[in-house]
Amino acid sequence: MKRSLWLKLQNTTGDTVERVAYQCTFRNLWTEARQPVNFPFELGRWAGPILWTHTLQFQPWVHSRGVTRGVEKLAEDGFTDVLIQEMMQQGAQVKDYQEYEQAQFFVSQTNFVHIPPIEADFTYPYLSMMAGMQPSPDWYTGFYSYWLIDEYSRTWYDHIKIQVKPWDAGTDAGQTYTALESDLDPPLNAERFIPRNAPPGGELLDPTGETIPNVGELECFLVVGEQDLILPDCDWFANPCCNETDTVSCGATLPNGAPPQISPEYAQVLDGGTTVDDSLTTAQKLSRLEEIAGEMRQLADEVDALVQGLREDDGEGTTGSSITRKKRKKHDEDL
Repeated sequence: MKRSLWLKLQNTTGDTVERVAYQCTFRNLWTEARQPVNFPFELGRWAGPILWTHTLQFQPWVHSRGVTRGVEKLAEDGFTDVLIQEMMQQGAQVKDYQEYEQAQFFVSQTNFVHIPPIEADFTYPYLSMMAGMQPSPDWYTGFYSYWLIDEYSRTWYDHIKIQVKPWDAGTDAGQTYTALESDLDPPLNAERFIPRNAPPGGELLDPTGETIPNVGELECFLVVGEQDLILPDCDWFANPCCNETDTVSCGATLPNGAPPQISPEYAQVLDGGTTVDDSLTTAQKLSRLEEIAGEMRQLADEVDALVQGLREDDGEGTTGSSITRKKRKKHDEDL
């Protein structure tokens, strides 16, 4: 997972008694332009997202291990209630959890949601996140056990931006977004989707069919003390001027004083996917162009055959086309 803008608050040391929290915004990167195969359009939504701060003794899902019932329910059904129960039962292993207040959002309606501030301290320095991909058999996204402290300076990171991939919870055998429920018994281990284990129909793959793009992005800023940030309805972390009359040069800055940095992936979403192929290598672009050229040649051949068949129907042709002969044979059989 990538870290960005690692500015530190040097006055936030190990012996501080001030409240430490993170204000986070989750952004959608799962779109038809980026992952076109059978994209669920108006049905596509994220359940959650939900965040929690914890010790390493509470990890409801990690790579190559079975998931808890709470993770299964969020991945399959889109509900966080069982996962929250598991957190509460852990007692001293979980400090705080926060989730999007409306529990889910449709990707056709908004690109981002704000999550209430989540508290952390030096006993609970790990942050995890999960969001259920709906509709899907048991797919989700997120990350686990991200250490919020710089190991060298022992200070809190004041800004993090983490992009996340889709995962398979291993609890359902479905292979498409809208597959009927088919529970696995026994369940498999959780796995992050990569091209090798992607659904056979091509869901989740990029337009080239060669990679699986990130599907989400979490950006958080450190808040020290009791005063939380009051975020407007717009994506303030991406544009601090978004709620001002001058939405370009209002002079507003982010909590750490740095200028906003919009990731290339989120820029593609904001542009409607028109730049989705900008990240391809030259070889990938040439391969795609050759593929398109081949499809166009095939289409041209089919059009030529169809034209020849129409001419034969009018008495202009002598040999006829295979398409026309097949149509005539079928017509004769029907008679």
